[in-house]
Amino acid sequence: MSAADAAPPAVQKVKPKRICRTTGLTGSRIAKKQCKTQEQWDQAESASELSIKGKAGATMPPQMSTGI
Repeated sequence: MSAADAAPPAVQKVKPKRICRTTGLTGSRIAKKQCKTQEQWDQAESASELSIKGKAGATMPPQMSTGI
């Protein structure tokens, strides 16, 4: 048995697959390309849903009349 046989095999780090999507910006004709991992896309989607749900119950305060 040689020293090369006793060494553990090299472990390669596996990079997560990146998913690229083209997103349109409001008020712009130029689309923006974003590349993220599936986990990052899922986090962004859940954060967006929480933001929308938080704003759904918000109301504007009543306007005070100025008496003019």
